[in-house]
Amino acid sequence: MKYSDLIELKKRMEFNMTESEVLVKLVEEANMKGEKVQKENKRLRKQAKKLLTLTKSEEMLFKEDKLPEDYDPTKICTIGIDGSFYKVGGVGGKWYVPYSIVRIRFEKGIESQPLLDIYGAGIEEIEEQRTPNIDGEASIRMLVGETKALDNWGAKNIPSIIFIDGPIVDPPTYRDKDYIEDRCSAIKKCLKNSIIIGCVKRSRDSFFIKHFESITHSESIKKDFLSDQQLFAYLFSIFRFENKYNGILFSKFINISDQDIYSIYKENGIYIFTAFYQKSIDSKILRIDIPMVEEKVKENWEETDILLKSIKAVAYWQYPKQYIPLPIELAHEKCKIREGTAEVLYDEILTKSKSGDIEDQITMWQLR
Repeated sequence: MKYSDLIELKKRMEFNMTESEVLVKLVEEANMKGEKVQKENKRLRKQAKKLLTLTKSEEMLFKEDKLPEDYDPTKICTIGIDGSFYKVGGVGGKWYVPYSIVRIRFEKGIESQPLLDIYGAGIEEIEEQRTPNIDGEASIRMLVGETKALDNWGAKNIPSIIFIDGPIVDPPTYRDKDYIEDRCSAIKKCLKNSIIIGCVKRSRDSFFIKHFESITHSESIKKDFLSDQQLFAYLFSIFRFENKYNGILFSKFINISDQDIYSIYKENGIYIFTAFYQKSIDSKILRIDIPMVEEKVKENWEETDILLKSIKAVAYWQYPKQYIPLPIELAHEKCKIREGTAEVLYDEILTKSKSGDIEDQITMWQLR
């Protein structure tokens, strides 16, 4: 049986194990919520259509014919970087966090054999009393490792396309001065002769909502739409059905370098541009983040070919119905720390910590 089938079976078994009277009430509630969502969808679609009409004077959505014809991203050295962690333990306040960071590289483009580079793997110890936010602390430590992997690749000075799983500014709320300086330094090394592309699967930001409000002089958009991702789900589907179009679709890029934490990256010489993209009607919508060094940002930055090349790179490296480009997809699978793996490693830690002393054995048993 496939792993995905086992997960689905587990889900159904847990559903069936729930008390029947509880299930009846929950299913009734789910049906009521579904009717509410249906009405809300109709209202938001109407608002999105209105927004498209209001912004027709400003080119906002583009098709594949906007992309540069003389650029083939599949012939260029391409890498994907991703990291993963899973926390276990916690009894007594100490957590163990196995993590891994990998790079997948296609040295001569898509026709070359993908090579696996395990950049880092280890087990972090985190004490809950010192850092109550275990997930946040584990994520930061993993991202420090990803930044080092990026810096190491930049030092190789190899012209390439670099895909990152997630935003360029990651974590988007972490303001540690040393971390930001190190990340900006790593990005600058890579940008000497490469393109870096951050692929964001679940964007909860509202950069475009603010942009639309500024050009329409309306503050109602943020009251209707919770995030840019929700907004573009409607905008893209409306555009596709009105134009009977199923190909590559993307928004204009906007400069978000003056907003919140992004301004700190700008102070360190890194400007961030972002757009939304979808390969086809049955593909997920991605937010694409592109960093540029200050000297590359011109007054007419909208026409910078790096931005359009980046969209073409994502589109040509993304297989049909695949969520993210192939190099990230492979890196994601190779670095993944699953629950079972973490639990086995935790058992190994406890097993190795056993001694012949009966008191020690009892104590360790209590900490399992």
